[in-house]
Amino acid sequence: MANVVLTNEQFAELMSRISVAGNSTQGVAPAGNFSKCSSRFDGSKDSDVNAFIDAISIYKECVQVSDANALKGLPMLFDDFAAKWYQGVKSTVNTWDEALALLRTTFGPQKPPYRVYRELFAQEQDSETPTDIFICKMRSILAQLPSGTLNETVQLDMVYGLLNRRIREKLPRDQVKTFNELLQNSRLIEETFRT
Repeated sequence: MANVVLTNEQFAELMSRISVAGNSTQGVAPAGNFSKCSSRFDGSKDSDVNAFIDAISIYKECVQVSDANALKGLPMLFDDFAAKWYQGVKSTVNTWDEALALLRTTFGPQKPPYRVYRELFAQEQDSETPTDIFICKMRSILAQLPSGTLNETVQLDMVYGLLNRRIREKLPRDQVKTFNELLQNSRLIEETFRT
């Protein structure tokens, strides 16, 4: 066997290439999966498919699950009726986005917008319901509308109009530009009612 002789410069170059190659393989994150995801969806009428999709989408992003791994692991997150349903449709689903769209179409709210508006305007805040809970309920109703239907200003106008008169008297509509401001200001006003 012949001996290989390297100059100091050649040896340094070889070592730097070895360390660069080693660092690049160490920086590669292993492919994530849903094995530790605690969100489950059973497909019952009480299940909220939009909340489920939000939860698994956030988990997927945080754990860096690839679309391919997410699609393979999705059945692990289904229980009961949803698991049976997915067995029947999985051959028609080719991408992660298709799976989410099919979930929304199948289990999502089927209310047309006019019914969502009727449900929203059928409720006004009573004196017993805290404003933050009331606003949360109204926003969950508005979330059933197709995406982009109403901007935040219009949603604020609608929800503000349904607030208890005592809150509206102390908080003019033009003083709030976001739901966060509405929540913060209304909490402060409610504190004054308790004292």
